[in-house]
Amino acid sequence: MSRSGAAWFAVAGVFAVARWLLEFADIEYYDPESLLDYSGVLLQTAAGLATGIALLLLWREPPVERGAFLIGLGGIASIAQGLGNLFEDAFGWSWAVWGFFIGGVGMVLTLALAGLLALTVRSPRRWSGLFLLLGSTGGMLGLGLLVMGLTWIGFSVWIYRDASGKQRGTNLESMEDSRHG
Repeated sequence: MSRSGAAWFAVAGVFAVARWLLEFADIEYYDPESLLDYSGVLLQTAAGLATGIALLLLWREPPVERGAFLIGLGGIASIAQGLGNLFEDAFGWSWAVWGFFIGGVGMVLTLALAGLLALTVRSPRRWSGLFLLLGSTGGMLGLGLLVMGLTWIGFSVWIYRDASGKQRGTNLESMEDSRHG
């Protein structure tokens, strides 16, 4: 798992938490009029797009093989959700609610299933399934945004530590090989 994927999960998490915090400002993102309303729309969209990018990067180098294709599908669904949100709320295209709805449901289902499958594998990386499972509960709405945002931030730390550990392991192996070779 790569550090760039970790960065995208962190970005997605920050956007999701920021969007959740805007709920306290009583925003009207379904019919935005103020700068704060549009900020809610843009943060929701950005969280969906960043989550999609993070998942597609994770799919390229999945933590476990079982169910890895579901991570890619979840990434595509998350991007559809983000774009559907943008077109529906920012531009007023009512038909785009289907992209938001189908993308959101698709993301939740694929990540939940990918998370459950990852947890069944005998591997130290199986715990990534827990992050996918918790992240899927977000569904990009309400309190789920906070759960998803904090989960993605935690996942980014976990991925970064895993990538750093692999890097250290690779350097140590190279040093040992040069001494013995």
